[in-house]
Amino acid sequence: MRTFLFCTSFLFYAAFVSGSLFSESISPNFTASYYQFIDNKGAFLLSRNNGTFEVAIFNPGGQTNFYLCVIHVASGTIIWSANADAPISSSGKMDLTVHGISIADEDGSLKWSTPPLRSPVHALHLTEMGNLVLLDQFNGSLWESFHFPTDTIVIGQRLPEGAMLSSAVSTNNLSTGDYRLAITDSDAILQWKGQAYWKLSMDDRAYTNANYVVEYMAINRTGLFLFSHNGSAVVIQMSLSPSDFRIAQLDASGHFIIRRFSGSDGEQEFVGPINGCQIPLVCGRIGLCVAAQSNGPTCSCPQGFHEVSQNSSGCVPSGSSLPLACYSTKNGSQLNSSALSYSMLGFGMDYFAIDFSEPVRYGVNLSVCQEFCTSDCSCLAIFYDNSSGSCYALENDLGSIISSTAYEDDMLGYIKVIVGAPSDVHNTYSSQSQQFPVIALVLLPFTGLLLMVVLGLLWWRRRKVSNREIKLGHASSLSSGDLDSFYIPGLPQRFDLEELESHSMDNSNSGGGQSTSSSGSGVVYFPLLALDMHEQGRYMELADPRLEGRVTSEEVEKLVRVALCCVHEEPSWRPNMVNVVGMLEGSIPLGVVKSKRSIWRLKTITDFFWAIVNFIGVFFATMFSMEKSNAYRKGSGSGKKWDGGPGGPGSGPYGGGPRGPPRGLDNVRGIDHSSLPACGSCCG
Repeated sequence: MRTFLFCTSFLFYAAFVSGSLFSESISPNFTASYYQFIDNKGAFLLSRNNGTFEVAIFNPGGQTNFYLCVIHVASGTIIWSANADAPISSSGKMDLTVHGISIADEDGSLKWSTPPLRSPVHALHLTEMGNLVLLDQFNGSLWESFHFPTDTIVIGQRLPEGAMLSSAVSTNNLSTGDYRLAITDSDAILQWKGQAYWKLSMDDRAYTNANYVVEYMAINRTGLFLFSHNGSAVVIQMSLSPSDFRIAQLDASGHFIIRRFSGSDGEQEFVGPINGCQIPLVCGRIGLCVAAQSNGPTCSCPQGFHEVSQNSSGCVPSGSSLPLACYSTKNGSQLNSSALSYSMLGFGMDYFAIDFSEPVRYGVNLSVCQEFCTSDCSCLAIFYDNSSGSCYALENDLGSIISSTAYEDDMLGYIKVIVGAPSDVHNTYSSQSQQFPVIALVLLPFTGLLLMVVLGLLWWRRRKVSNREIKLGHASSLSSGDLDSFYIPGLPQRFDLEELESHSMDNSNSGGGQSTSSSGSGVVYFPLLALDMHEQGRYMELADPRLEGRVTSEEVEKLVRVALCCVHEEPSWRPNMVNVVGMLEGSIPLGVVKSKRSIWRLKTITDFFWAIVNFIGVFFATMFSMEKSNAYRKGSGSGKKWDGGPGGPGSGPYGGGPRGPPRGLDNVRGIDHSSLPACGSCCG
């Protein structure tokens, strides 16, 4: 009984300790999960004294994705998140070791970790300013969350030149969105997909004090500043009411917002841009934004465009569709210029990026501006200034259109469209998705029927091959049957391995014997016959009798040795066509002919087949070359050539007259070689 009470008390104590909040620092080895600290909503570490900030495994909005976050306790604002683009489930965990912080999901897959550190971790420390720091044994900083900002900075944090804040997709989805606040060497700029839409220096509340190079941006008790000279010089400043705590955040909507807090009460001090129509996607793609002073911007569609759907913002042209930019994976080939046209937006239209970009053409007419856009697949729209002839190109991504009275009739906007596209589609992507079922209904039955026909033909062919009578009295081998299934008319007759062994091998010697030169059926494995003649020096017996007196034994020996090299069992040792020509011309020594076994050791009937084709191709190509050379030596300028025409450069094999095959080409021991491939395809 006492043992049971002790165990129960120990488990209760362990559960209490495991779920308690830590203050300021924790040491390795430490593990935290949402369920382990569920009573604190996933929080396990508080900043010192009043606990302004906390570290928690948190799911904003109560959804299923969890993040390791630093949270401002009073307002519930997330000022930093570790695994914004790689959330974990409720069973995921955070581990603190001497190597740093790692975040893994329930299955153990690593989602996020700190980079390699220069020394072991001694503690994880949360400062009173909200900075999460890894310390070594001497309290030196190894890694800080302030150096890797997400969408927010706080008092005491610097955002250096070249760094940026990235918006979240939404309040509950912390994944990286499309908006950026970039710090350049002269300004702070808001961007959407690389296109600027607001600058701090353009705001009426910002003042430029100097033209120094900007080193970093920071907020403090008195406002927002761009500093230079290590903080001793102010380049741009925005003065705000004094406050002990404020945050600057790039909102998911694309606004840059500064808030100050007094306890749990927060107040918005600044928002940029102040004109809501300057936000690139405030009304969706090609949506028309009209600024209103009281209720915010209102959205509609330009003339000639209609809404995509009731559930999504943006507009598409009526009776046509929008082309895709170059970088799109669905763009395919470049559209024909005749399929493109331009839909006019009307007068008094503006676009957010025009004030931050330079014209692509100066002093041109409208047709030149449109031709430029037509030839560039990245160009999706143009704005043309009538008064100056300036041409502005809108590239890669389109945002909302702004209704403006500032330009009156001087600025004209045109959207590139595909002519003749269906008007009832939302966009190019939805058009493709709607057409897919129709295409599938047509193609799938046809494909299935075609597949059945092909399979039936293959089955019939295989059955025919299996029933074929073999002269030797037994069924053909599998490899031969496979080759017969892919018979190509005009190629030499194919024989099984057993047939070749029967006709070309001696029963007492598996390596081959004299029987290769004589067979009752008249079928001869020509490479072995040539090898026998080579070993016996009887080269002239291989030549066509009608060539007697026109070729020498040395010439036949040369071509036989070259041909035998071309049927070597190792393909990489066979000479290419350049070497074959070199050996025939005498510039390269003749190759060494291997033994009979090296020719016979071919693994499958396919090897036999291509070896024969290889040998015969080289043999007759060489014989053709030799006979042609002899004919020209004997009858240059006056003799008859193969076609019986007169001599001279205008006839015969090298002239303009008709060509005929060399004598003897069709009379080599009954082999049909009327459609043999060229030697280069065999020996190369």
